[in-house]
Amino acid sequence: MKMDQSEEMFKLVREWRKSGVNQSECCKPHDITVAELDYWAGKEKLAARRTVKEAGGFVQISGQLATSSDSYQVVYLTGVKSNYKGMTWQQSTR
Repeated sequence: MKMDQSEEMFKLVREWRKSGVNQSECCKPHDITVAELDYWAGKEKLAARRTVKEAGGFVQISGQLATSSDSYQVVYLTGVKSNYKGMTWQQSTR
C-alpha cells in the first residue's frame, strides 16, 4: 500500500528528529527545502498532539521494570527527550 504525502513526510520528520543531523543535511537527499521540512514538522507535531488529546491526554507506555542502577529515556511525541537514572518504577509513579 502506498503512503500518502502526509504519511511520507511525517515519517521523514520522525526520522530526522531521531537522526541528530541538521535540517539541511536531512533535506538534501530528499530534494526538499528546509522550509518544507519545517512545515511538515509543525504539521506532524499538531497531529501528535491531537492523538494525545483524543487519548484523554495520556499515552500508555511499557517497558521493563528498572533497578536502582538503570537509566532510561522517555521520548515524547513532540520529540522532547527526558532522561532518568536510578529510579525504580514504583518510585517514579508516586
